Amino acid sequence: PRGAGRTGKRVEVTAAVDYDPKPQAAAAAEGGNLQEVLERYRYLEAELKEIKNALLLAEAGDLLNPQIRYDRALRSRYLNYRRFGLMPETIHDLLEKQGTSPVRGNESAAEILQDSLQQVLGRIRISDQTGSIRNRKIAAFIGPTGVGKTTTLAKLAALSAIKQGRKAAMITTDTFRVAAASQLETYARIMGIPVETTTGRGEFLKALKKHRASDFILIDTAGSSPNRKESIEEMNMTLDAPEPIHGYLVLSASTRYQDLLHIDRQFGSLSSKSYIFTKLDETEDPSSMINFLISRQEPVSYFCTGQQVPDDIEPASRKKVASLLLAKMRKGAAITRNEVSIYGSGEPIERRSPRTQSRGFQSGTAK
Repeated sequence: PRGAGRTGKRVEVTAAVDYDPKPQAAAAAEGGNLQEVLERYRYLEAELKEIKNALLLAEAGDLLNPQIRYDRALRSRYLNYRRFGLMPETIHDLLEKQGTSPVRGNESAAEILQDSLQQVLGRIRISDQTGSIRNRKIAAFIGPTGVGKTTTLAKLAALSAIKQGRKAAMITTDTFRVAAASQLETYARIMGIPVETTTGRGEFLKALKKHRASDFILIDTAGSSPNRKESIEEMNMTLDAPEPIHGYLVLSASTRYQDLLHIDRQFGSLSSKSYIFTKLDETEDPSSMINFLISRQEPVSYFCTGQQVPDDIEPASRKKVASLLLAKMRKGAAITRNEVSIYGSGEPIERRSPRTQSRGFQSGTAK
């Protein structure tokens, strides 16, 4: 029958549960325990940082000579350079140079980081912006397809013509893309700047002569694959003018290092050249650009960070490069989320209190 075997009597069952016999004491100590947890977290975070540092140093192998390997300050610099994304050969050169220089043994992490930044910035040439395009009567924008040459030209034209009130003219030799000429004509109409579309060297020279009274002339060229030598040679022949022409090699910050070298070699015929890097807003890792600039003798002139004309362009500066390096450093520290722990201090963990481990550093005032 339904319910057979049951007495119908309710039985209360109490399960044994572990509990804090002194809840009031625990509540009173809650603040102290939380502080202990935070201290322990910071300590473990520093340990993880040390493990990462050890792995980086082990990966370096023979890159570090004994003097550098066992020198805390130089070892810290090595870790900084790695987090900046520098290539091994560049790091080797920097450390070998610093290994022969007197290093203070009491340098703080912030001082070492500042010095590391200065060493890298000293390897990158920046155009003298006191003259910038102002001292360049004629400038051609050259480079591969899709890097934003036409938009970059329009940005500089707007800065110089509208904001500085200088007389400008634009010439395009890009007749392969109808959209390019149309785009430049639209910019020219908005800015009130004359523009000439030319085909061949003869028309190009006539356009130069026509606008020789202008304060400056900006030339838009057809983008070309660096592997199409005939197209690049044709461009070089067109730009072979009696007047000196400065070449702005326009490159994307997201291009691989080896490809940047290849492009630079193929477009390296102009006697005067500097670099403009675009699409800094589209890349998470500027390492290729930084390593490329370190390896070159020519300077960088401008950085572009978007499509807005004329806003998204700025003269290259050491301050900007320093901000890119520090941003790369922060993104590269993936083991922990605390960005203010000591970077590569090289001090044994047992020598540092948790309070010291959480101490931050300042980036300095690189310009």
